[in-house]
Amino acid sequence: MSYEYKLKLILLANHILLAIGLIYADLSWLWLSLVGWIMFGKVGGEIALHRYLSHRSFETSYWKSRMLIVLSMFNCFGSPIAWCGIHRKHHAVPETKEDPHGGQAMWKVWTTFWEPFTIERKFVVDLIKDKWITFIHKHYLKLLIGIYGAIALIDWRIAVFLISIPAVVTFHSAGMVNTICHKWGYRLFNTPDKSTNNTWVNLLTLGSGLHNTHHEKPASWNNKEKWWEIDFPAWVIKTFLKA
Repeated sequence: MSYEYKLKLILLANHILLAIGLIYADLSWLWLSLVGWIMFGKVGGEIALHRYLSHRSFETSYWKSRMLIVLSMFNCFGSPIAWCGIHRKHHAVPETKEDPHGGQAMWKVWTTFWEPFTIERKFVVDLIKDKWITFIHKHYLKLLIGIYGAIALIDWRIAVFLISIPAVVTFHSAGMVNTICHKWGYRLFNTPDKSTNNTWVNLLTLGSGLHNTHHEKPASWNNKEKWWEIDFPAWVIKTFLKA
């Protein structure tokens, strides 16, 4: 079975595990999902995969960069090379048939994940030069399943609420950004695409809904333009990560 289909099975398994967790576990465990979503969804996903690795929007110390790369694994989106390659292509061909994030149809953002994908070398040349990132790419599934299994042996609820549920929430949050924020909202910049900033998506994702600003300034670590806009990842970057 290929890498991409194993990744799809992990996503499907996380949805099933979410249902099992909510049915059979005490819902007081949900606090752990909030911790997992902040750690792996916001820091590992929005900050590490998106703003740091995909767009190189800020510099940080060597050990903080290693930490970010490790946290990025637990989104269950694939290795940094896989995710960044797909996302960089999205910015190269937004809202076209080649857009790997769906582009033209809202429903396609979710279905494209289940379609075959290829990692185009031209989009990840800088990443494959990093031995740590390349190591994680080559062994991503083994590392993810091994660490998840070790946590589950301690208590299956920790694995489900810390990793599986946040991974599902992050997956659908990304789907909202790449659908709603290409359809409805306000535009601060006249970008070639139809990207928008959406207040409700931004509140729900703590800063990922400022999509029009992001498409105008993809290399910026801070998407906040108005005083009332929320950008939690930018605050984390400024306070803890930015060199």
